[in-house]
Amino acid sequence: LELPPRRDLPASAAASPMGQIMGGAAPGGASAQAAAAAAASAPRLTEELLPGGDARGQKAFREDGLVGTEAQQLQLLAHYAELCEDFRLFQRTTREEGAAMDTDGAQLVLLSGPPGTGKTKHAVSFARALGLPLLVANPPQAAAAGGNQVRSASGWAAQLRREIKGRDCILFLDEIDQHSDDEGFASSLRQFLDGVCQPSGSKVLVLGTTNRIQRLPADVRHRAEVVNFQHPAQVHLEAMWSNYAKHLKEEDLRQLSAVSSREKATGRDVKHCAALCEREVAIGYLNEQRGMGYCHGAALANCPGPRLEQYIRCIQTRNVE
Repeated sequence: LELPPRRDLPASAAASPMGQIMGGAAPGGASAQAAAAAAASAPRLTEELLPGGDARGQKAFREDGLVGTEAQQLQLLAHYAELCEDFRLFQRTTREEGAAMDTDGAQLVLLSGPPGTGKTKHAVSFARALGLPLLVANPPQAAAAGGNQVRSASGWAAQLRREIKGRDCILFLDEIDQHSDDEGFASSLRQFLDGVCQPSGSKVLVLGTTNRIQRLPADVRHRAEVVNFQHPAQVHLEAMWSNYAKHLKEEDLRQLSAVSSREKATGRDVKHCAALCEREVAIGYLNEQRGMGYCHGAALANCPGPRLEQYIRCIQTRNVE
């Protein structure tokens, strides 16, 4: 499928007065001017993390070293279709005339799973896969600045709508369950997804991560497509370790991945233990080679890689912690 040009207005063009929220002109008068001034002075709720670019497809996940999550990747990549004009033509063959076929608006996708299973990293790779800008959304309480905090649920949703107006983008809410006790946040989210403040003229994927999905209101979960992440299988842990410990023999990698699987290690654990063991080995070697100095490019040329026992000890200790 060929992607159409991305709708990506600059932030200055996307901003509009409060009176233009629903697409009409703001009425005159002091109240309208005050509303427009308040909208202009309110702190931004979004920050651009990635600018967007060419759609990389599944290559984006491979380039970021994500293995063992092909099913989750394909579930996410299905959203690629909705950015294409071909998909709108396809819907005409599946829906009755008069049925809604507009793929603009906001859609909630929740990446759910234990800590360390790669949810946040997949969110970043997902944006690169679709070629969309990745905007981090700050919760209302984090956007306070003096007396300009957006306090009402509708005000927060309306401001968010203004900030992303005309942009196809991914709106990222990390650890969305931290707002589970904030009814104002949940109300804003509902209004943004399918209420009066839902975006128009753009496709917005609201991407949230959570390891406590049951804490979210039932109706919010019902609005979402859930992508589940689990602890990696042994075969996938072996693939991860082969990237971080290529000096080990195949039988050592199998043993290490078996131990990692028993300890319920995640990709984050593999990365952490690989880096920790490398530092320990490097410092130990430098201490033994007194007088060689360091930082001249060749000090660690003959330094051996970490031993299998070091990796295993780190994995087992990390699980205890």
